[in-house]
Parts: sequence; C-alpha cells; structure tokens
Amino acid sequence: MNRNLVYLMPAIFLFLQPPGNAHDLWTQSNSAQVRTGEVVHVDLCLGNHGNHHRDFKLAGRISLDWIHSELISPDGTRVDLREGMTSNASAETEGCWTRPVIAELPGVYCATMTLDRVMNHGKSVRGVRTAKTYFLASDSLDRAKVPQHAHEQPLGMPFELVLKTCPFTQTQVGSPIRVQVLHRGEPMSDVVVSFIPQGTQLADEFDPEYESRTDSDGMATFVPKSGNRYLVVAHYTADDEKTDAYESTSYAATITLHVPVTSPLASR
Repeated sequence: MNRNLVYLMPAIFLFLQPPGNAHDLWTQSNSAQVRTGEVVHVDLCLGNHGNHHRDFKLAGRISLDWIHSELISPDGTRVDLREGMTSNASAETEGCWTRPVIAELPGVYCATMTLDRVMNHGKSVRGVRTAKTYFLASDSLDRAKVPQHAHEQPLGMPFELVLKTCPFTQTQVGSPIRVQVLHRGEPMSDVVVSFIPQGTQLADEFDPEYESRTDSDGMATFVPKSGNRYLVVAHYTADDEKTDAYESTSYAATITLHVPVTSPLASR
C-alpha cells in the first residue's frame, strides 16, 4: 500500500462516520512553563473518540495537509507548526505529530490547530475542529511573570473554547477553571463541556463530576480535584448549517491544560 495512503487512513476514518462521532483534535506541550531559550515539544493529536468523545486517547495521525497549525509567540508572531513535524511512533498509523520549538521570547505562547473539511459517508458533512494549548517562557522559573493574558482573547475560530482562567497563575487543584464556548464569536448556552483528566474514565452519558453545561453567557466552570493534564472539549452539531455541498456541520473545540497540585505562580 502507498505510504501516504497509510497515514491518511485514520484521517479518512475521521469522516467516514456519522456527524456526531468524528474524532477530535488537540494540541499539547510537554511542559506548561520553561526558561526562555529552552525547547518545548508541541504535539498535534487526533483521537478522543471513545466513551462519547471523552476518553482523551490517541486514534492515529491526521494528515498534515488537512490541518492548519500555528505557534503564536508573545510578540504576535505566527509560525506554521507543520513545518518540521515528525512522528513519535514507528507505525505510520499510530502516535501523533511532534515538533521541538525554542521559546526565544519571555511570555505566553499559544499553539493552535484547525480543520475544516467536507467528506461524504452516505451523506456529506462538514467537519470543523479547533484546538489550543498554552505554555509560558520566563527568564527565571523562580520569579516567573505573566506579562499578558492572551488566553482571554478569542482567536476568531468558527467554534472555539476561550479560557477565562489564567493557566499559570490561577489554575491548580481546588481552584475553579472557567471557559466560554463561542460559535461564530457569539456565546452558546446549554453546551456540554467536558474536563477530562488524562487516564480517567468518565461515567456513561453525562458525568456531573467532570462535565457542566454552559450558561446564558456561554460559560462553564470546573474545579479539578487532582493534578493532571486535562482535555477540555465541547461539541455542537448544526443541522441548519448546510449548503449544496454538505447537509450539516459538526463542530468540536478543545483546550489542553496542565493542572498542578499547587501553582508556584498562584499568589502572584
């Protein structure tokens, strides 16, 4: 079989399913905080398909030709993350894409990934997937500062989660994490937001320990009880968003967070 076709197969499978069952995308870093000038590994991941999109597990690699991915630096510079990506698995259908980047400037970095593609699996569906994660570079880890709160600003994605809690000074076990769900820039109410600790199995259907519904302002809140890496995810299917090319639109948005037991920056 053609090598390019092999690693495309998981991506094709992503859209060869009913609209509500496609895989999610997320991006993650190996560390939430590093010294300026150090290397951070950024991963582009595909999965979170099991247990009603709440398993936070990999499910093969997406084709880099199908996505757009950027690293937004503290000065606003944007770099295409797909350049220089390599696989972290020997089998071409496993693992995820990863790339080392140097945090040259102090401040907050945002890694993003988006997908917008129409596929046909009996009927045509437009799949829109967005993902974000953040990490901080500081000249001193002992006296780290967060010079700006870029995480609070939407990026203009068609469907996105906006982090309203600082991932560095406010995120820790026992402290509430607040996110907002936006659809075309407007808050969405009554959307289920899942806060999935890596390695945790959520209860069937709705799990009140790890999930909540957005209020009239599109806000959802979660209080983590354990330190871990968390996948925050929201889904929405728009049956009224259709054209001659597709019959509905399936949306998903993720944010990946490192939640420490106690944040060294929480009191600053």
